Amino acid sequence: MSWQAKERLSSAAKNVNAAIRRLVNKVRQNETGSEAVKAAAVFAKKAGGQAAVFCEYTGNAVVESTSDLRAAAGKSITKAAGTVRKAVCQAGKATKAAACRRCKILHTPFVKMYHAPKQFVEHFRHGGASEAFSYVYCGIRNNHSFFGTIFNYAAPVLGVVVLFNVVTAAMNVTYALDITADGQHVGYVTDEAVLTEAQDMLRQRIIRTADDTSNFEMNPEISVVAVNADLVSDVDDMTDNLIRMSNEDISEAQGLYIDGDFYGAVTDTALIENILYKTLDSYRTGAENETVSFVKDIELRQGLYLTDSIVSSEEMENLLLSNQEAEITYTVVEGDSPILIADKNGIPYSEFKALNPGIEETCLIGQQTLIATEKPFLSVKVTREETYTEDIAYETETTEDNSQYEGYTKTVQEGQNGVREITASVEYVDGYETSREVLSTEVLQEPVTEKIVKGTKQKVSYSTGKVLSASSGSGSYGGSFIWPVGGNGGYISCYYSSGHKAIDIANSYGTNIYASASGTVILAGWYSTYGKAVIIDHGNGVQTLYAHNSSLNVSVGQYVSQGQVIAAMGSTGYSTGNHCHFEIRINGGRYNPLNYLN
Repeated sequence: MSWQAKERLSSAAKNVNAAIRRLVNKVRQNETGSEAVKAAAVFAKKAGGQAAVFCEYTGNAVVESTSDLRAAAGKSITKAAGTVRKAVCQAGKATKAAACRRCKILHTPFVKMYHAPKQFVEHFRHGGASEAFSYVYCGIRNNHSFFGTIFNYAAPVLGVVVLFNVVTAAMNVTYALDITADGQHVGYVTDEAVLTEAQDMLRQRIIRTADDTSNFEMNPEISVVAVNADLVSDVDDMTDNLIRMSNEDISEAQGLYIDGDFYGAVTDTALIENILYKTLDSYRTGAENETVSFVKDIELRQGLYLTDSIVSSEEMENLLLSNQEAEITYTVVEGDSPILIADKNGIPYSEFKALNPGIEETCLIGQQTLIATEKPFLSVKVTREETYTEDIAYETETTEDNSQYEGYTKTVQEGQNGVREITASVEYVDGYETSREVLSTEVLQEPVTEKIVKGTKQKVSYSTGKVLSASSGSGSYGGSFIWPVGGNGGYISCYYSSGHKAIDIANSYGTNIYASASGTVILAGWYSTYGKAVIIDHGNGVQTLYAHNSSLNVSVGQYVSQGQVIAAMGSTGYSTGNHCHFEIRINGGRYNPLNYLN
């Protein structure tokens, strides 16, 4: 046999012997201490020794005779492995038996305790109270070690629980003000402000009582004490405590507060809640991102209230559904007219005129107009997103032509308004718009620029006939102005703006032009770039002008009535296309006719 084979066999024998020793040591370290485990350990040691002897014998046999190497080694290793396996199995069985005995020892007292009441009754029935209590005493004495173990486990747990409760109680203690009056304890508060606010709330709750409020006056005594935080009162609790100290009849109810003001208490809130819900629902439209809420803060507070402060459901309903006096105004903006203002605010035009006498005569930008004289007791605010379209005014591009006389104009490209879509957040209060914030704008159609050729060649300016001086005065006019163009009324081809202080009303050539209001003709003839024009003075500094006519039907100094034909439409002077250039002048200033036309 080679030297390498001998070394390998010798090493294998050493490894087996070491494994057996480790197994024996582990079995010895078992803490059960039972005799069966110790016997298993001795047996394992012997088995290990035998295994080591077999291994050593096998190694020597192999060294001495290579011919019997495989057979002898195989038999020896197989026998040693069987011995070790048998020893380990016996040790495991012994450990399991010991563990079972230990478990039985531990659970037996619990089983006995489970049957103890039944045994106690049996002993009491046969031997009376003495035998029953003797049975209990013997049970405790025979299992004193068990109860000692339970106590050893339970005592630390009980100590932790007690410590936790002590710490929690200490943390829940706070310093507060002890309020007393006439020797009676009123309550604990964290701040004098709570008491002051509670007294104010008490005065609100007695507003419906008789004039004598002496029962509610108190001179509190205040001291600082340490109390449990759960005993500290808030404003509502302190108010209830103050009411209890009065000599008045009190009841549990819910008080209605609007913006902090008390309006009475009710015992049944169903009607109030129904009114509140229906009021909000009446303003809802179901629009996306719509919010509906009351303008004022409305709150129902549970507490003690004087019986005299409790109102009937009918009285509360009449209050909530009532109206109150209030002036709601609207500010005139550019482009407004009396009819347009009424339509914007959803009120009949006749009602709007009744609220604003003289609005048809004077309707100026920045003027405050009245649109309502009362509002609901429960004002509602609605905010919703609205999407709408509006025109984009086109621009006008003018090219000068010095080969044409002044007053010559020619439109080489018609202007066209564009269209844009606007999304805005609009706020309404009681149905009237109060604010509008544009959120986004999208141009749907670009405007087309109007291109005009304008003559610049100088020509003599003159006017035919006699010209009278215009009147002056306060600028107010007691009458009304009518649409000056006959036929089908035409259409506005150019609106009032900073560069065009009039409106142009287009129609066919020769259409009748009417006096918008009664007055005296102070100009009738050619009037510079106005072409053939008529100016009527209505007194008090107010005049109207009608220009670019094809012919005139009146003369200077003539008095004309409202609706009388004064000219025929044309395109004389500085004009493009047949139209009536209509101005309203007040003490020399020119104003938007749409604000005055009926």
